[in-house]
Amino acid sequence: MTVFYIVIAVLVLLFGIFSYLNAANWNVLHVLGLFLTFGAAFAYLVLAAAVLRTESSWKKLAEQKDKELSQAVSQVELLESGRTVNPQSGRLESVDDPTDSLVGAKAELKRIMYDRGRLWRNVARGAINNNQVGLTLPPVQAPAATNPAGGAAPAPAPASTQRSLAPDDIVYAFGQMSHPEDPTLTVPAYFIGEFVVRTIQDQNLTVESTTKLDRAQQQTLNLPNQWMLYDKMPVDDHEVFDNMDDAELASLIRGACSRMGLPQPMQDEVLTSIQRNGETAGADAPEIAVMSKVTFQQDYEVPVDAQANTAGVTQEFEPASGLAAAAFLKQGEPTKFSKGDQVVLSTSRDPGKSLVDQGIVTVDEKVYIRPLNDFAFQFHAYKAQVEDMRDMAYTLNEDIKMLTEAEGIAKDVIAYREQEKSKLQADKDKVVYEQEQIAEYKQKLLNFLTETLKVNSRLYRTNQTLVEELQRASDAVLRKLGQEELDKADPDSLTLAF
Repeated sequence: MTVFYIVIAVLVLLFGIFSYLNAANWNVLHVLGLFLTFGAAFAYLVLAAAVLRTESSWKKLAEQKDKELSQAVSQVELLESGRTVNPQSGRLESVDDPTDSLVGAKAELKRIMYDRGRLWRNVARGAINNNQVGLTLPPVQAPAATNPAGGAAPAPAPASTQRSLAPDDIVYAFGQMSHPEDPTLTVPAYFIGEFVVRTIQDQNLTVESTTKLDRAQQQTLNLPNQWMLYDKMPVDDHEVFDNMDDAELASLIRGACSRMGLPQPMQDEVLTSIQRNGETAGADAPEIAVMSKVTFQQDYEVPVDAQANTAGVTQEFEPASGLAAAAFLKQGEPTKFSKGDQVVLSTSRDPGKSLVDQGIVTVDEKVYIRPLNDFAFQFHAYKAQVEDMRDMAYTLNEDIKMLTEAEGIAKDVIAYREQEKSKLQADKDKVVYEQEQIAEYKQKLLNFLTETLKVNSRLYRTNQTLVEELQRASDAVLRKLGQEELDKADPDSLTLAF
């Protein structure tokens, strides 16, 4: 700028010098015209420079605004559809989170609304007759018609008595309470049970429990809280707890568990499983909860839509492949992964295991992912277990009854046998006494026999001695008699004496 001012000063001095030298020969008007022309030229030069500077600045501003407009249009397109072409680089860009775009947010809202299903709040409970419960739905206020002429506001529309519920519809009942932080909102407080609609007339309907009500459900039926009816069992989700700190999460989980009557150890287990979600898996983590954070080493596509279409919502996914079968769930193209993308999946079984074996992905770390609960299935499984336990309890009670009766009979038999045993013992004692007496008498007899034998032996020996002496005496007498006969006989006789 200093050079520019110097040039202007030099031109002004030269103009003044030349004007002074020519003033003697020129007319005053010529000099005045030249002076004015020079001034006008100088003014034009200044204004032209200002215009040029203004034009340049506005041109730059226009170019900048045009770029900003293109960028804004691109950003709007990105927010609307989730994809756009960068006007500067020409590259295709997409949002990191699908819910950051309007299309993704609407799809997420539809998914949440579909998972939640239809909902009826402020339902009043009526009379209870066994498993049947009378309910009264709140009136539905139709939206008031607007007056395009801008006149007086029309009268409120009458309450509608048409209901979307129909007989044989299944609903899940919850006790209703106000939100702890916002009393204007109502949220479920505790689960009551699964019911089927039997009759409905205007706002009044009768529902019946699909299962036999247990003691806890019967207690919840008598609570004064209004009901909330869902046509679908609430769906478990990881993302619900992502934005909660530990204190808020602990307050929420412990409050819900307390209303359900769960003991403290079970509350701690539920809270710990939610807090551990996404952390590095430990050695104590169950296999079903261990997932792998992997990195794709190459571009990869996964088909997610089934070829067949289903009418209505009869079947959302194919049972064997898990591909989306319902039209409203179909994505329209395979899910694409680029090299370097990181996802969490199971690598303990196919198809995740095959991706690792083929080198398509590499495992970065093992993480703990809380298994999601299928509450409807678990409710029916719990009821089935309760019924099985009831059957088992009935069988065990019958067995106990039979065993008790058998025990009574056995006690009677034992008492009879004890009595019989005592009698037999008495008989045995008598027999033993008799045996002892017989043995004693036998011993006496044996002693007497021994003494008798000894006496008989002495008598026998004595008799033998007497026999021998008698024999000798007899022989002596016989000889003596024989000798006497011989002495008396004739000597000449031939008779021999023997």
